[in-house]
Amino acid sequence: MNNFTISEIKEIEKKFGGYQYLLTFRYANLCVKADPMALLPVTVTIGSSKLNIEDVAEVVEMGEYHLGIMPKNQDMLHDIERGILTSHPEFKLSQETTDEDDPNSAFLLCEMPDVDKERHDLLVEATKNLHDECKARMDAVLLEEKNGFAELMADDPESLKEAADQLNEKHSEALDNIMELRDNKLEEIEDAYEKYLSEHPETGDSSADSDIDVTHSINIWQ
Repeated sequence: MNNFTISEIKEIEKKFGGYQYLLTFRYANLCVKADPMALLPVTVTIGSSKLNIEDVAEVVEMGEYHLGIMPKNQDMLHDIERGILTSHPEFKLSQETTDEDDPNSAFLLCEMPDVDKERHDLLVEATKNLHDECKARMDAVLLEEKNGFAELMADDPESLKEAADQLNEKHSEALDNIMELRDNKLEEIEDAYEKYLSEHPETGDSSADSDIDVTHSINIWQ
């Protein structure tokens, strides 16, 4: 293969990587276990300015199902809370302190919503749909690039086959990666559902949180 073809395949690999990152981001926003990435879309309005969450607070994991939001300025606490609930109305927020004797030690504790039967089913469906959408985009890229190479290398079948083999390999690796992302998310959902059932044995499959919009953040950064 010539240098142009090698360079083009590297660009295609980057494109596949971009789709994988987008899927990772969108899975993080199907909030099941605590993931700071879920707060990336949050903007906080301070006066006339809109700031990213990292500009106004530090986000830390506090167990599998909780995030701690440590404000850089205590006066921003309520503004941060509003910003988070705008992006994730399903979060359960409470104000806590790291030191009961220090009023300036307040922070927000974000608890992930329960995964009851209804939420479980919606999350599973959304997880599979997002994977399928990502795969379809990767398939389209593969087909487009193969057609482009076929035109460029119509008089060089050996180079065309080599390029096609390289494309297929990169495509296959990318599909394996997003399948792993899907399977990990499904396992995460099942873990959270089992946790919910263990904590609510009397409710069985009832849906206490049926008013929550599970897919509120799916389409962020489409």
